[in-house]
Order: sequence, then structure tokens, then C-alpha cells
Amino acid sequence: MTITIRPAQPDDTHGVRYVGTVAWPATYGSEKGSGYVMSGLDEFWSAEAIGSAIRAGDVDVAEAADGITGMVHVEELGGDLVMWKLYVLPDHQRHGIGRLLVRAAKDRARAQGKDLLTEYESSNDRVRGFYLREGFSTTAAPWPGTDAVWLRWKSVPDAHED
Repeated sequence: MTITIRPAQPDDTHGVRYVGTVAWPATYGSEKGSGYVMSGLDEFWSAEAIGSAIRAGDVDVAEAADGITGMVHVEELGGDLVMWKLYVLPDHQRHGIGRLLVRAAKDRARAQGKDLLTEYESSNDRVRGFYLREGFSTTAAPWPGTDAVWLRWKSVPDAHED
């Protein structure tokens, strides 16, 4: 399967939303329940929210011959970039697509000289392992009161003094 990672275009809105409507319930449904899933789909995966992020240039997609199979949403927060969404259709997972999308997010951070932050639910050990393998490390949350675990990938590693 050949996968192309590219910036999302306005006509990709439907395909990106499709990834969300399939991957979001698969990710959160059993743990958080249908109310949480429906609220999240309405707030984070609406045509307006996705269209706005695409128009801002904040979304990259993974595309195969049969269409969009994954997406990553990265935007600036303070002096860093935050990877708010990283989702791959369930039947396309474990084929390296997530890794390719993270690489695109890292490339964006590196080009801007910014670190890349992301967060995950503390109960999601699979996601934790994925991000640690991708070079992220635990960091403080950018604001108080969040239950999520925050991670940082440094675009420029700290210099070590001898």
C-alpha cells in the first residue's frame, strides 16, 4: 500500500471528518461512553472545525489509493506546536501511517524551530508506548487542571555540557 502524506486541502474536509467519525468512537467509545463520543464529534469533528483547521494549514492527511486513511492536526500554542489530533482509520492502523503523520508534524516543528507537544488519556498504554518510541518524553501540562498526560518532542535537543 502506497501512502502519501500531504497538506489537507478544503476538498478533503469530508475525508478528514470520515476519519474522525470512525476513529473517534473506536478510540473513546468503550471507555468514555456514547455521550462523550457524540459531544466530541460535534465539537472537534464538525465541518466548521475541520474546515477552519484545514484553511489555516494545520492539517496533514495520509492518502492511499482508496482515499484518506489518517490525519494529523498541529497548531501553535505559545512558543510550541501542539499535535491535537492524530487518527488513522482502524483498518489501516499498525501499517506505519501514524508514524508517517508524526514525522510530518515533527518536520513542521523542526522547520519552525519549535517543540511539539501532544497529550493522551493516562489509561491508554498503547498510545503512550507509541509516543515514547517516537521520541516524546513526559512534560508539564501547558495549563493547570488537565487530567491528560502531556508529552514533548524537542525539535532541537538540549545541549549537554561536559
